[in-house]
Amino acid sequence: MKKIDKIIRCKCMPYILMILLTAVICIPIFTMNLFLRNEATLHMARIISIDEVLKDGVFPPIIDYKFMNGFGYALNLFYGPLTTYIPIVIYNIFGTAGLSFKVFSILTVIVSFIAMYKCTYSITKRRSISTISALLYISMPYKLSNIYSRNAIGEFTALIFVPIVFEGLYNILNGDKKKSYLLSIGIIGLVLSHTISTIYMALFCLIYLLLNIDKLKNIKVWKIFGINIVISFLVCAFYAIPLLEHMLSADYTIFSPQKMGSTPEAVQNTGLSLGDLFANEAGDQEIRFSLGFVTIILSILTFFCYKKIKKDYKDTYISFIILSIITLVMSTKLFPWLLMPNFLTVIQFAWRNLGFFAFFASFVLGVNAIVFAKDILKKEVFKDTFIFAVIISIFVFSFLGVLRDWKFDDLSGESLLDKRIKENEKVPVFQVNREYMPLKANNDLDYVQNRENKTYVISGKAEIIEENKEKLSDDIFIENVESKAVLELPYLYYLGYDAEIKYDDSNFEKLELTESDKGFLEVEIKQCQKAQIKVRYNGTILEKISYIISAFGLIILIIYIIKERRNNGQNKKEKQTN
Repeated sequence: MKKIDKIIRCKCMPYILMILLTAVICIPIFTMNLFLRNEATLHMARIISIDEVLKDGVFPPIIDYKFMNGFGYALNLFYGPLTTYIPIVIYNIFGTAGLSFKVFSILTVIVSFIAMYKCTYSITKRRSISTISALLYISMPYKLSNIYSRNAIGEFTALIFVPIVFEGLYNILNGDKKKSYLLSIGIIGLVLSHTISTIYMALFCLIYLLLNIDKLKNIKVWKIFGINIVISFLVCAFYAIPLLEHMLSADYTIFSPQKMGSTPEAVQNTGLSLGDLFANEAGDQEIRFSLGFVTIILSILTFFCYKKIKKDYKDTYISFIILSIITLVMSTKLFPWLLMPNFLTVIQFAWRNLGFFAFFASFVLGVNAIVFAKDILKKEVFKDTFIFAVIISIFVFSFLGVLRDWKFDDLSGESLLDKRIKENEKVPVFQVNREYMPLKANNDLDYVQNRENKTYVISGKAEIIEENKEKLSDDIFIENVESKAVLELPYLYYLGYDAEIKYDDSNFEKLELTESDKGFLEVEIKQCQKAQIKVRYNGTILEKISYIISAFGLIILIIYIIKERRNNGQNKKEKQTN
């Protein structure tokens, strides 16, 4: 019988194992009715609603006009567009949002494996280590919870790009620089998937750079970093600029630490106990915080393997051990969250750090498994048996982990959400999350729920004799405006709306839009006999510029990748010639 290590080192074997483990992890999701699950309803609603907005010719598709009782809701402004647009493509193939969410989830598992495998192989140059690390990465208990219990699409999508970022960093720092553009791709993917993950990834990258500070003396390294960061910002401009523009224009719920539970005290309360980390991974926790049997056993092997690690990647091995410890401690109550600045407590839940722990630990544990088998165990039969046992254990404990979530629901309800959103003219306030509302509106949800879908006269005297509101446009006809009058329009306050008014028989002139005390659009008009107001959503000038910037950035990225790959090809030919 061939040695297990040789079998794993076959080029196709890692991908065969990936397909088999993906099946074990993901098949149960097809028997679940996502309509009954945690955050899945929100993400399914985003897929359906933004698809409708795009088909209606509204661009940029920031505001969904059906949500919040028809007052418009920026579902696509604050949430990573990668987790919207790719599922929309799948949605148009399969026809239901539930199925598109499931297919997208499977794709993230597959791509996460490939990203982790490529990253580990780039560092160790060993397929056996890379295979074990990648299998561990996609099967960590917390990562499975993100799919089944939390339906955290942004978070588990972002974890695709964590290995890509570190592969890019490693190539830049270690003189290879063959694929430095991976840093750009990883950063772009993170930004467009999950903002919180991006912030924390920046922190862990900084720690990694400090641990390898001796490699930062080369000015060329800083130049490559600068190029990648600038390219990343340019490509992400279409998402980042409108987000920053709104953040500076008004208070939105998502930026409120009190509303979002992101105060130091709130985050401290979400810290895990040591008991949570060592709980039964197939137990009755709603979210699985346990490290898992395989992780614990392979972690213990660090003490035996440390001195046997090859010099080629020992620095990275040590750095990842340190980062594993840091991320693990940050997920617990042992970390001093009460002393942390606001940009760190934005994480909301301390245990989210387990996602980053999964990456750093998977690399270390993959190295441990193969080094222990190859360099510590004496007999060949023991080496093969150990590697085989590790792989089988990953499969068995992954299956036990998803088994508790394996429910055979009535799937007919999954299409209910599609039908409800498509057929209803309005989606009620309490049928979707309210994190992206203006804070003033969220502070008085009864007002939003009970408000009529028409313009209100807030102060002064004016008679609204006719109003034609349709989607993101409104025509309002007014008479007998005495002195000044303030009108509250039937739209939640987001940038991008334009309003103009025609007084009596004059020409149309621009109106200034402000935020009302209830978080709606508000205008002030002067005294007149009659007036006509036109309201349209056109997007802001900065939004439109940001799309041009992103298109320009994408062109630069493509040129950069082509140039780097061409240079790499030339270098290979020169080496072969010499």
